[in-house]
Amino acid sequence: MNDTLTSDVIGRRVDVNGEHATIRFYGIVPPVAGLWLGVEWDNPERGKHDGSHEGTVYFKCRHPTGGSFVRPNKVNFGVDFLTAIKKRYVLEDGPEEDGKEQIVTIGNKPVETIGFDSIIKQQRASG
Repeated sequence: MNDTLTSDVIGRRVDVNGEHATIRFYGIVPPVAGLWLGVEWDNPERGKHDGSHEGTVYFKCRHPTGGSFVRPNKVNFGVDFLTAIKKRYVLEDGPEEDGKEQIVTIGNKPVETIGFDSIIKQQRASG
């Protein structure tokens, strides 16, 4: 991720080096400069703390070692649903027009993607 990351990432599921987590904090963690994400790991053994740093609580975890602070560029937010489907299954695309449905082929079955344009716009706006 880059500098366009916004605080609406809180609650998003992410992958960090093959480990899954949920973002619980976004912001600055003094005295270290720069932006940090506080994550609660699915595997609490992966973390280092409970969401606090030097006596300040930035977020809460269910487990005392369930949290970590990571730099945004280390976090993989994945891809949107349609991109994932296309990458995995699509052999051919139909013509893509803004605001129109698109026909994608999954295996040998055509699938009509009605309404995906609004979902794609929302996902682009959020991140």
